Parts: sequence; C-alpha cells; structure tokens
Amino acid sequence: MPYPTFLHRTLNMLLLLPLSAAAGEALQLAPLQIRADIPEHPVVSDETLLQRGDTLGAVLDGEPGIVNQSFGPGVGRPVVRGQSGARVQILENGLGIGDLSALSPDHAVAGEPLLAESIEILRGPATLRYASGALGGVVEITNRRIPDHLPPRPLNLEAAYRFESPTDAHTGAAAIDAALGPLVVRLEGLRRHSGDLRTGRGILAHTGADRRFAGAGLSWIGSRGFAGIAIDRLENRYGVPTAEEEPLAIDLAQTRYDFRTAWHTPFPGAQRLELSFGHRDYRHVEIEDGHRGTRWTRRSDTGRLELFHRSIGGWSGSLGFQARHADTAALGAEAIVPRTETDAFAGFVAERWTRGAFTAEGSLRLERQRIDTESRRPRQDLLVSGAAAFDWRVDGRHHLRLNYLTTERAPQAEERYAFGVHAATQRFEIGDPNLSPERSHQLELSYRFQHRRLEAAVTLFHQWVQDYIFFRARGDLDADSGLPVFTAAQEDAVFRGFEAQIRIPLPAGERNDLDLILFGDLTRGRLRRGGDVPRMPPLRYGAELHLSRDGGELFLRATRAEAQDHPGRLEPPTPAYLRLDLGGEYRFSTLGGCWTVFAHATNLLDQTIRNSTSFLRTIAPEAGRGVETGIRMRF
Repeated sequence: MPYPTFLHRTLNMLLLLPLSAAAGEALQLAPLQIRADIPEHPVVSDETLLQRGDTLGAVLDGEPGIVNQSFGPGVGRPVVRGQSGARVQILENGLGIGDLSALSPDHAVAGEPLLAESIEILRGPATLRYASGALGGVVEITNRRIPDHLPPRPLNLEAAYRFESPTDAHTGAAAIDAALGPLVVRLEGLRRHSGDLRTGRGILAHTGADRRFAGAGLSWIGSRGFAGIAIDRLENRYGVPTAEEEPLAIDLAQTRYDFRTAWHTPFPGAQRLELSFGHRDYRHVEIEDGHRGTRWTRRSDTGRLELFHRSIGGWSGSLGFQARHADTAALGAEAIVPRTETDAFAGFVAERWTRGAFTAEGSLRLERQRIDTESRRPRQDLLVSGAAAFDWRVDGRHHLRLNYLTTERAPQAEERYAFGVHAATQRFEIGDPNLSPERSHQLELSYRFQHRRLEAAVTLFHQWVQDYIFFRARGDLDADSGLPVFTAAQEDAVFRGFEAQIRIPLPAGERNDLDLILFGDLTRGRLRRGGDVPRMPPLRYGAELHLSRDGGELFLRATRAEAQDHPGRLEPPTPAYLRLDLGGEYRFSTLGGCWTVFAHATNLLDQTIRNSTSFLRTIAPEAGRGVETGIRMRF
C-alpha cells in the first residue's frame, strides 16, 4: 500500500472520534492499567535506572530470566528466556520504538533508559494487547515526554550525572516540567561520551561512543482527560568491535513525533478511551575504516486505539485496534536485504474476571500482515494468537498462577530475503522466501510464598515452537568472502527453564533491615531433530546481602554463571565465571530538593566474562573491574 494512502486511511479511521475532553478544573489522572502477567512482575523504576547501566539490555540484565545480548558497550538488547530479536517486542508508551535493533545485533536500541519513568516486562495475556509473536514477552518503556497529569509544583527540575570507569563514560541528563494552568510542558536532554572498553583481558579498541538526545512535549490536561504531542531527536555514534583491524562504527539518528490522548467516561459503559499515534524516522550509516558505507533507513507510522469498558457480568477489560506501516531500505555494499514495505492491522481484546481469591484472564489478537518487496510477490499472513491465565490467592501466604499463551509470528524480511555478507556477525547469510509463520505455545506455572520470615517466588516454563526460525551454520565457507555460510532454517524447538528467588530476613538490630537473597535462572533450548538452539544463556545462580537503614542501602552480590557447553551447531562455547559486585546509595533532602548518590564497584574479581548470548563472545568480553558512581537531584 502506498505510504500516503496508509497514513490517510489510518488517520481518518482513528480521528473519526470526538477529539475534545470536557473542559473544567484540571486534576491528576490516576493511570488505568490492565496487566495480565505474574504479580510482582519485573519492573525497573526511575529510582534505580540511573544505577543499572547505559543500554536497555544492561539495565534489565540480572532480572529473572533476562540477560544482555551485548555487541560491545554501545549496544545491548534484552534476551528474555532465551528469546531475542522480534520475539521480544520493545515499546515506548505502547508504540513500537521504530528502530532496526531486531534486524541485526549490532544495531542499537533507539531509546533512552535513563529518561524513562519505568521499564516493565509483560508476559502472558498482557502481551497480546501490543504484539503477535512476542514469545519472550514485551518490554514496555514508559516515559513522561507527553505529560498525562499535572506535576506536583508549577516548576519541577530533575538532573542526573553518571560515571563509569570501564569506558571512562560521562553521562548527564536533565528534565523540566512546567505547568501553566491546564498546560504542561516537558523538556528533556541527555549527553553521553565514552571511550574504549576495558575488559578482563585488556582494552577493546574502537568501542567508544557519543550520544545526544533532546525531547519536548506539550499537554493539555482537563478534568476528564488529556491530549498531548511530543518530538524528540536521538543521535548516537558508537564503535562496533570486530575481528578485523579496520575500525567499524555506526552513526545512528532518529526523529520521533508522538500524539497521545485519553478520555475518562467518554460515553455510558466506557471507563476510558485512549488514542495514540507515532511517526518514527530512523537511519544509520555503517562507517568502515573512516569511510561511510551502507545506509539503512526505516520510516514507520503506528496508530493505536483502545477502549477500557466498565464491568460487565464481573468482566472488566479492553478492546482495541492497531495499525502499522513501515518502509525499510538499505543502500550500499552490505545491503543484504531488499527494500520492504510492511502493513499490519490488528484487533485485540483482553478481559479479566475476579471473584474472591480467584482471577481469570484471557486475551485474543487477530493480525493481518502484508510485506511488499522489490521484485518479489507480496506476502500476506493472518496471525491468530490467544492467551489465558488463572490466578489463585490460596491465603495470605500462598499464591499460584498458571499462564498459557499461543501465538504466531510472521518471518521477518531478513529471514526470508537475506543474501550476502553480514559484516557485524562475520558470516554469509542466505534467507528462505518460503518460510512459514512460527506457531508457539507457552505454559507457565508460578508459585509465591510471603511471610515475615521468608519470601519465595518460583516460576517454571515450557515452550513449544512449531517451525522455529533460525540461521543454521551450513558447515562451509563462501568462496568470495571466506566467511562461514548460514542459511535460514525451520525446525520444531522446545524451551524449558525456571526462575527462582528467595528472600530471608536476618537479624540486624533496630532501624536496620538485612536480607539474604538467593536467586537463579536457567533456559535450555533444544531442536526436535537433535542439537541445541544457538546462543542460549547458561545456568545462573547467586546470593546477595542487602542492608537498608534510614535512606541508605548497601549490597554485596555474587553471581555465578556456569559454562555454556550447549552453544549450538558449530558455535563456540563460553566458560563459567563468578562476578562479584559491591555498592550502595544514600538518599537525603537539602536545599529544597531530594538527592540520591550511589557508588558501585563492579566485577571486583576482574573476571573475563564472555556472554553466551552475544555474537561477539570470542572477541569482545564484558567489562572488567570498574567503578560506577552518580548523583540524581530533584527540585
């Protein structure tokens, strides 16, 4: 479908609604959310984001079942229960982030974790409100770029600074909220500069980065809703480690435009109506030995409409519609996929029923996707997904939850049409235009125990994937490039694993809280005809001592990762390692503001850590011994 036609139809459809909220006294709107994942699901708040890392993968690394798929210090995408790429959808305020990070592991996520309000991992029925095929889950980044409630004061200032010694990285960020009656303005900015990474085996050359971000938003907030717009610009130039002597860098830029509005009680029976639209204009250029090479671009538009209804027969929930258009192209020597235009239209419903200690949830999503590619026939797929969850709070201590999810994922353009040298992964890739959609099934059982002397959470999961898509090592070399040949393949696969955490309070005297935290997780992926799914995370386990007192916290954390000796066919294994971290933070109020300072000593044993989920595990170890410190101020 031509680009202007898509925009015209989508906007007309979405905007055939009354775009006015009743005027009146402005108030703060309580967020309305329906979540169908496990209670106490992984959430990273803005209070701790400053201390967790620079990339999205680094921020989430260490959460149950989540590791960082690093590609040098400038790139990090989360791997959730062994799933990565398009099987883990990354959203910002409910809309796709619009970058190319799912296309190749050397492409950075075009988002700013440090400026987020929270980052959540959604699993189970909740995922179908946003995407099909998200077997690993949905990573939802929430920020305040479009204000949806009045700030506590007419003028609010927030600033932060962070230093990391492994890369000599300096990061500064600031945000301002200003309210004038019902109008609220928000301004944001960030600058980060870093040098080459110091690892446990020396310096990793050509891995420095320079990143700049600026954003602005304006909202009108009334008694029954709000409406706002935002624009932001990201520029990110970062080095990519390679086995070659010539330096490789990526010069990335993205401009985003967003519109969001919501109405409370727009008509009888409706609790809330939300409408959002986003345009993303993304491009990056690959720079080899100082020369600008392949240029990648993606222009995308997403519209989303969701209606939350009042309780009907004990059921509450939402239904909605989502439309997306993306135009992706590459020009240059390493343009291994043709230009593609993707149109996707989806309808979804998510419902919840509660009676006493029992809660039942269900969701359904129907999605039609069409891919138009140069010199090839259009490809259309109808994707059907469904999910159910049953929750039983046995008593005040015991809590059981059972999740079932079945979903389909259409193959991506690079899985179908790739042909050529992929320099970042150092292989020659050949796609398969005849790939069929994946069909996955996931069963998940969770148990939680809460008591003043012990808290425990255990999750077991089992995933069956029919026609699982992956690139298989063929075992030979391309005659021209000399690189190993990988071909797109499909085979049934099974993933099994667990996530566990136990918190034990220890005696520590008055006004002190001392906890011993034990944790562990594991994911194994096997192919039906034998062999391992490549780049799976290993067994991890460890312990943490955590002390809290009067606004201050101290921790000592030891994490053991076993050797990954099931790396996949012709893939290199990774050795075991022990990582030891020590740190603390202190919060106080002075000069009319709230302050937080922190300091962490990381990888104290200076271990050479090789990440089994990374394509660069043999040439790019993780950071060696280092110090991270920072401060956040709020006025």
